[in-house]
Amino acid sequence: MVVILYSEHVKSIGIEHLKRSLDNGEKVRLLDVRSRADFQKEHIKGAQSMPLDELEKKAGNMLDKDENIITYCDSFVCSSSTSGAKILVKQGFKNVKDYKGGLREWKQAGYPTETGS
Repeated sequence: MVVILYSEHVKSIGIEHLKRSLDNGEKVRLLDVRSRADFQKEHIKGAQSMPLDELEKKAGNMLDKDENIITYCDSFVCSSSTSGAKILVKQGFKNVKDYKGGLREWKQAGYPTETGS
């Protein structure tokens, strides 16, 4: 019998690393774990809405466990992106990172955002 243990430790990613990854066309799924209403108002260009309260139930059916996934929320003071990343790691997702700066840091840097779905 093989027992696999998943650590709750999640790697974080900085704004420059995230921007470079997106600019270089790396295959990354950027998950906005804020509410759908907040996502509709504004989000990082190319992000997908996956509210934290839905993540645990939907992730296994909607996401590939081998893809590169980056979670984000509002800002450094918001812990939802870290919680979301930990949920994914617990479910066996292998390549998860947490972008702690969130939408606020992204906007302050003048990087592209969009509205709607």
